[in-house]
Amino acid sequence: MTVNMLKKWMLYSAAALALFTATGCDMDDDDDDRLTYVPSGVEETFRAMYPRATSVRWSDRSGYIVADFREDGTAAQAWFLPAGEWHMTDTDIRYAELPQAVRTAFETGDYASWRVDDVDLLSRRGLETVYSIEVERGESEYELLYAEDGILLSALPDTDGGDHADMLPSNLPQGVQSYLSQHYPDARVVDTEFERGVYEVEIVDGRTVRELRFDADGNWLETRTEVRVSSLPAAVLDAVRTSQYGSWQIEDADLVQTPDGEWYEVELEEPRTDREARLRVRADGTIL
Repeated sequence: MTVNMLKKWMLYSAAALALFTATGCDMDDDDDDRLTYVPSGVEETFRAMYPRATSVRWSDRSGYIVADFREDGTAAQAWFLPAGEWHMTDTDIRYAELPQAVRTAFETGDYASWRVDDVDLLSRRGLETVYSIEVERGESEYELLYAEDGILLSALPDTDGGDHADMLPSNLPQGVQSYLSQHYPDARVVDTEFERGVYEVEIVDGRTVRELRFDADGNWLETRTEVRVSSLPAAVLDAVRTSQYGSWQIEDADLVQTPDGEWYEVELEEPRTDREARLRVRADGTIL
């Protein structure tokens, strides 16, 4: 190889290496939402709340300023509005750090034999603390949400990859707050959401979980309360058995209360085909 050829080869190699490196950075850098500037109000609130935070990385997610960080060796994620108002912190914890009531509820529940994949503590502005346990068995993955006293709030397929943005609190209109104060004065609010013009509020009333819906002006639309199949009125069970779905299996049931009346909504499944159906039945057995 001549000197000129050697020089050309070296230049080509350097260019190729530079191109590969640049391309590699682009492929590996999936942090398009990363922020280089953080509003001073957010920075001040964050530092006041987490003075020992290290490895802080800021990002913009759906209008929130989010800090991924570590404190005392624990990974956490704090969500703020741009003006500096804190809304939620998602903290990784060990299973052993769960409240005893939560561990007892999990270990005696339907998912006790599933493998625990991840555990998080969710602290949120104006709402009850919630604990998340992600479990898996085979190809199935579920997220279980518990109140601090061990009440199971929900058990749903885990499809969000661990991002708890759906647990961020929503500001409730005065009408919603007044309704809750009047009808459920001692209830604990564990989740709020505003979607498609409807406020959805989940509360723990004693040890009963209820889901309430309100319109955009704060007017009450409905309350749903899960009911055990064994607690369904006899007239409701008889109506289901004598309906076209009499041979189907009852999977779930809710008591639905609205300004126009109330009924039981029964979810059924055909065992052989996995087909599903819902029946609305009044307490006296009338099918709607």
